[in-house]
Amino acid sequence: MQNGLIDKLCERLAVETGGVVLYQAVLDKLIDNDSLCSRLRRFQADEARHRDVLIEYLDKLGVPKDQRETPSARLAEHEGQAYLKLIGEAETPAQILNVLLTVELMDENAWELLVDFARDRGDEESVRIFDQCLREEKEHLIKVRGALVRMIREDLARSAEV
Repeated sequence: MQNGLIDKLCERLAVETGGVVLYQAVLDKLIDNDSLCSRLRRFQADEARHRDVLIEYLDKLGVPKDQRETPSARLAEHEGQAYLKLIGEAETPAQILNVLLTVELMDENAWELLVDFARDRGDEESVRIFDQCLREEKEHLIKVRGALVRMIREDLARSAEV
């Protein structure tokens, strides 16, 4: 269980580290939408904080930095690169948000697993910390989904006017 837990923690670390970069790519492409960018910058800061939580937890477990590139972490890095490529190829804000929504769906699920694993270990402090990260990811998911829906509705309304 310990090796499996470390693999999952390292995977999450790779995702959250990549998430900071991914959010920057999104922000660079959505530069004209100030209100959305303001919210997304806050989400980017959350991702950085989640990364730091994971680094601290791995340090607490005594996992050396040179042993954090686990099989799942490597796969997560490749996934992150794929999402960055999709962001780069997206032509509309709605396409960009759709990619971001996919990432946030996976983030929510992964943090739920970490909360469950911490509960299994009887580690109430980690449950509390990981649950806070999960609540923030749930907010990201809700807000990104809402922004995407609004954007699509506005596009549909403009199409109907033509």
